[in-house]
Amino acid sequence: METPRFLTRPMQAVLVAVLLLGFLGAASYSLRLESATFDETAHLPAGLAYLERFDFRMNPEHPPLAKAWAALPLRLRGTEAAGYDSAAWRRGDEWTFGYETLNGPLDAAARRDPMRFLVPARTMIVLLGVALGLVVFLWSRSLWGPWGGLLSVALFVLSPTMLAHARLVTTDLAAALGFALAVFALWRWTRHPDARRATLVGGAVGIALLAKHSALLLGPILALLAAIWAISDRRAHPATPYRAVRLARHAALAVAVALAILWGGYGFRFAASPDPAFRLPWDAVASGSSMAVRAARFARDHRLLPEAYLYGFAWVAGGAETRLAYLDGATSIVGWPRYFPEAFALKTPPATMLLLLWIAAVAVYRTRGRGLAGWFLALPVAVYLAVSMAGHLDLGHRHLAPIYPFLFVAAGYAARIAAGSRLRQAAVVALLAGAGVSTFAAAPGYLAYFNLLGGGKDGGRRHLVDSNLDWGQDLPALAAWMRREGLTAVHLAYFGTADPEAYGVRFRKVVLVHDFRPRMPSSWPGPGEALAISETLLQGVYLEPDREFAEAALRAGAIPPSAAREWLALRDRLAVDARDAPPFDRWLVATGRLGEAARARIAATLLSTRIAGVRERLAPVARAGDSILIYRLPDAP
Repeated sequence: METPRFLTRPMQAVLVAVLLLGFLGAASYSLRLESATFDETAHLPAGLAYLERFDFRMNPEHPPLAKAWAALPLRLRGTEAAGYDSAAWRRGDEWTFGYETLNGPLDAAARRDPMRFLVPARTMIVLLGVALGLVVFLWSRSLWGPWGGLLSVALFVLSPTMLAHARLVTTDLAAALGFALAVFALWRWTRHPDARRATLVGGAVGIALLAKHSALLLGPILALLAAIWAISDRRAHPATPYRAVRLARHAALAVAVALAILWGGYGFRFAASPDPAFRLPWDAVASGSSMAVRAARFARDHRLLPEAYLYGFAWVAGGAETRLAYLDGATSIVGWPRYFPEAFALKTPPATMLLLLWIAAVAVYRTRGRGLAGWFLALPVAVYLAVSMAGHLDLGHRHLAPIYPFLFVAAGYAARIAAGSRLRQAAVVALLAGAGVSTFAAAPGYLAYFNLLGGGKDGGRRHLVDSNLDWGQDLPALAAWMRREGLTAVHLAYFGTADPEAYGVRFRKVVLVHDFRPRMPSSWPGPGEALAISETLLQGVYLEPDREFAEAALRAGAIPPSAAREWLALRDRLAVDARDAPPFDRWLVATGRLGEAARARIAATLLSTRIAGVRERLAPVARAGDSILIYRLPDAP
């Protein structure tokens, strides 16, 4: 599209400001409607502890930048935190410490209002989202002109993924900003290589490293992009020893700046905590033999990087946490290579995907892979997606947040494709409008967005749960439903870390994940009583049926303890080969350790079996928000 005279720089600034203010308004409105999501309970109080005590013992598995940034307004206004003399603080229990910070001490009758903490903290992440939108615009405009920049930022503003995670105190949006800043800075350096721009590259990489451990992928990504640039630049600037030395100096300068910022983020202190009595539980994360874990131990022993950063890297690289993934009705601890491509396909507006396919096909046809800008936009996406597919923590589409800014910038190329053709211009406008319709239909529950391929919000649970749909965010909606129905309490099976009573939900516990009320007895609703259940638990995820069956069978004396140990050993051996073990109860029957009648008798008593029966035989009578379904248990025959 040709640039009309009215589209001056001031007018571009006005249009971008309007779009980003729309993003700010939509995110700011919706963030007030949701309870604390799962990770926020750990992340926000940890950030507050970083600022108040300069202590990194809480949530060291993630770098501190996003958490400390979110907690900044709380620190400035002197908001009270959980007691630093508590047992949770002393032992580094991030979940209990976080729960008490947001909701008040566990044994206190009155609950705090967690929104006093969450609203200002979430607003800080929204500001990071606005900054990311500005980066998308500036990069796209530098490549494709003003219309391209405006198209890119419009797609950013209309992205359910960006809106969902720009409202939450987690590391995902910050990681997206870090990746985009680093690659954009390198792109600008290639336009005019000098020490100042090399310093900016290092600064951007340092920020990314302090945002999330996945930013370590920037090392190979930036190296590959620099090599591609050097090869493409040889004709214009023949290689000479002087030029090679100068470029090497720039690389060393960028690395030095990045490391300085990383160390600065931890206060230039090696130890995670200034308390000499506290020790991070290294034995839990650094016992593996992988190259990454050995590298983390070496760096720790030689104090090459801050301890808390290395601990988090070892935690991620060593697979310290085994999590149950869910996809298309199945569960797995090793995941599926198709998980992230399918999640992208189900949670991205179809119009956005069509636009991306269109510009990718045209770009490949026109450039035959010789366009440097294309490499800078496509290679980070390809590397990041390949690494994600090869991993085993298939926990949420949110982990793909870093690839979206590159896709939005690339989509700005459609402005050039459409130039001079009213038909193509109409197609671009129609696709942009389609993306807008998808996002407006999702409002304000952007986290639970699924496109038509995924069946929308109602059908999404057949494909994905956890942070793709249900992250514990709908306690206010449940409280509102209870008020409308005149209920004083409800039986609750809740996937989340928020305190239901802090949002006005009086409940009888069926199951809680995490369970901060272990002394509260569990119960099952009687005939005619209401059961509120999170979508994730409804699909059987995190109910741990193998553990539940083992405990019940051992209590009944139906199996010896050695059977459970043998199955656990089998599960661990198969996991090394990226295979799942058979369910424990079926394995017992298949190996002759338990008869089918005994297996069925024990299974009938389990909570996981009861919830499966609700899912398979009952229809919900209501929905609270996007992630909690309400059932009425049938009267006894």
